[in-house]
Amino acid sequence: MTHVSKPLLQTKAQVRLAVGAHQPEHSARILQTHNPRVLKIVPVADQVGDIRVNSVTGRVYFDHSDNQIGVLDGNTNQVIGNVGTGDGTAFLAVNTRTNRVYATNFRAGTVSVISGITNKLITNVSVGEHPFGIAIHRGRNRIYVANTSGTIVIIDGGTNRILQTLKVGGSPALVAVNERTNRIYVTNVGKDSVHVINGLTMRLIKTIKVGRNPIITPGILPQTNRIFVANNLSRFASVISGSTLGKSTPIQLGRRQSEIAVNPLTNRIYITSAQQVGKGKLYVINGQTNTIIRSLSIPTFSSLLVNPLSNRFYIGDSETRDLFVYNGLTNSLLVKLRTGLSAGNMTLNTRSNRIYVGNERSITVIQDSR
Repeated sequence: MTHVSKPLLQTKAQVRLAVGAHQPEHSARILQTHNPRVLKIVPVADQVGDIRVNSVTGRVYFDHSDNQIGVLDGNTNQVIGNVGTGDGTAFLAVNTRTNRVYATNFRAGTVSVISGITNKLITNVSVGEHPFGIAIHRGRNRIYVANTSGTIVIIDGGTNRILQTLKVGGSPALVAVNERTNRIYVTNVGKDSVHVINGLTMRLIKTIKVGRNPIITPGILPQTNRIFVANNLSRFASVISGSTLGKSTPIQLGRRQSEIAVNPLTNRIYITSAQQVGKGKLYVINGQTNTIIRSLSIPTFSSLLVNPLSNRFYIGDSETRDLFVYNGLTNSLLVKLRTGLSAGNMTLNTRSNRIYVGNERSITVIQDSR
């Protein structure tokens, strides 16, 4: 298989959690009474790249084979479909409100639009050269695409037409959306910066300098309106205030970063430093004070997912079958699970509280406590 040429870091989990509502405290305690367990390891055609879930329908979408999107029924844990996309499929996004799935096709220069009802391709939208990261404002039904050739494209999800193309230069990479403020944040690895877009006017508000090579999807804490940016080639992460949009504030981590995830219910940020020689590190950060609470040793090549529903975080060892589950309250190891070969990208179904782990030719289905 010849996948699109992604940075190594981007073959791992890129977590964009959207928790619809705060869980009551007693529910959180109930959820933590049982350890998670592996329900099934489902064989699939090839190595799983990006993986996303529609928590409303229970269907899981995963890219494989360079130009194919697989569909897994989360209720039966059976693969029920396969959709041809375009050359060099890179990242996926799901709009749970419209039941449509979007995929960027790096070499084809398109975004594939897929019906979640029929599992069929609706259309391919030409967006320009080298589309990479993608994210959706579900409420307004707009899709934001970062082209590493120097543009950011905004698509109307109702008509599949391009509403705006912003020429920013450099290499726009990953996208994060704050639906509360209707602002969009796009990292630019060519300019070591983050572009801030007003979703209402579809105009660029500001470009903010961060650290070197921010090739990781930003983490957003909606409650505090703070944006956390991991910088792959710097020894610090960057924090942006979504209210003031002033200069970014550094958090000294001492090592380069590779993954970021947030728990909006506990105001915690998790940043890994891995994908390099020697053991990796996981930093647990207080989102209010921007200080490091704890650092943990993790595998050299690892993936990351945070489950706010159970206040647990998952670390996958991409070189083995090991998946380490930690208690988010104590930061202690709860259990080690065995997945399919190479525990990679992960996604969470917030309704069933199931986690899907992309592997080499399989998907591991995990039931977190419920």
